[in-house]
Formats: sequence, structure tokens, C-alpha cells
Amino acid sequence: MRYLKITLLLLTVFTVSCSKDEVNPSLCPDGYCDGTLSVFFPKDANGYYHVDLDFGGTYLPRFDIYVEADDVDPFYYYNDMGVVQAAFSSDSFWVMPTGVTVELVQSTTLYLNDSPQNNEYIPSLVGRKWAKRTIGPIPSQFIGDTITIQGEIYWDGGSKSNSQLFEEKFIIE
Repeated sequence: MRYLKITLLLLTVFTVSCSKDEVNPSLCPDGYCDGTLSVFFPKDANGYYHVDLDFGGTYLPRFDIYVEADDVDPFYYYNDMGVVQAAFSSDSFWVMPTGVTVELVQSTTLYLNDSPQNNEYIPSLVGRKWAKRTIGPIPSQFIGDTITIQGEIYWDGGSKSNSQLFEEKFIIE
């Protein structure tokens, strides 16, 4: 009888202490977070973009890279907004006559948005977020040089996160 009481007690403890694990949705709605870059210059067979810039203007030229990415599932929103970020970097820089070093690519983080009221850029897929990174100013000393730009898209879901790395090469012409 004593063993029966102990067995029933242990069975009750194990049954009551078990709880169902919470199953959260995938970080991105389709289960796969994906992003891409859009660059409006021709890309050759070796994967290099050829950037034809006008160095005859009043100001040093620049060019833009657009990044777009899937949004996170609404379950992971902060303040009713999904957090998708992008950051770029490059080793390319130049020094102004005053001795100030100027990076061609700002290393600050961009927060992608889903601004429906823009005429500047429309993502390739509905529901994607986007942002723009301006590269430059670029002095004429870079004509003929190749600029390598690295980047990362980062999906923030608190307990879940994901990132996608990329690297692109640009020949300044």
C-alpha cells in the first residue's frame, strides 16, 4: 500500500509539472528570411558592377544601393513594427586636403521601412521593407579602381534572429 501511495504521488507530481511548450511562429512569415540588393548599373560576367560617374559637376559624385528584405512575422514586432536592419562597410576611403579621412561607405545601420508613399524605389516583392545607402562622395582618384562593399541584413525577433551577408564589387569609371 505504501508503494502504491508513493507511485501515485510521483505520477501526480510528474503529470502536474509537465507543461506544453510554446510554439512560436517562424521569424519571417514564409519561414525563410531573404533580402537582396538593387544596383542600377550593369554587372559584367565576372560579377563586377560598372559605375559610370560624372566627375565634371560642382560636387563629387555618389551612387545609391537599395537593400530590400522580407519583414519579420508580426509576432516579433516591437511597438507594432518589424525590425529589419542593414549595415554596409568598405575599406575604401580618401583623405581631404584638410587631413580629414572620408569613408566611401558609411558604416551606420539602416532600418528598413515599408513606406508605401514613395516614388523613389519599389521593392521587387510586395510586403518587403527597403532602405537606401548612398556611396560617396567619390573623388576622381578612384577612376579605374574597384571598391568592395560588404553588408549584412539582420532580422531582429528578440529570442529569434537571422542575418544574411553579402559582398559586391564596383569598378568606378
